[in-house]
Amino acid sequence: VKVIETPGKGFGLFTCEDLKPGNLVMEYVGEIVNQDQMNSRARKYSAQDQPHFYFMTLKPNQIIDATCKGNLSRFLNHSCNPNCETQKWIVGGKIKIGLFTLKTIKAGSELTFDYKFVRFGKEPQKCLCGEPNCTGFIGVSQATESEKITRLKKKFEADQEEDEDEFEVFMRNE
Repeated sequence: VKVIETPGKGFGLFTCEDLKPGNLVMEYVGEIVNQDQMNSRARKYSAQDQPHFYFMTLKPNQIIDATCKGNLSRFLNHSCNPNCETQKWIVGGKIKIGLFTLKTIKAGSELTFDYKFVRFGKEPQKCLCGEPNCTGFIGVSQATESEKITRLKKKFEADQEEDEDEFEVFMRNE
């Protein structure tokens, strides 16, 4: 693999050889911190105007922070149509996270995965994957999920009213 600057997205990780589905690309590594340490580091990184965080949850209260002590896996970008996924494995009695290919990937292609990002602030992070199925944003907050459900309920109710109106018009025409 090699790290290459991508237009508008910063750096990305690219494969130097063809990869088959199910290939292990590499392990996601870094310092293991607890939730309080992660929160503290996130505040510290923000105060330092560091634009990117490299946290990945290993298990409850165990988070990998690859910001300062990670490997090249931290350069995999998010995609709404990823070609890799994360898998948790037990190796030597410890939980590890590996990045595995989902499909055949040609040499020179960017390696991506779905961050399944949970955001804590109000502002969503814009997705830059450029895929046809792009949602426009990386991850959603609980507030956004609630808003989405409310919008769907309103749409359903509006559709029901429309159907009733059509039914009434149909009945009057008879």
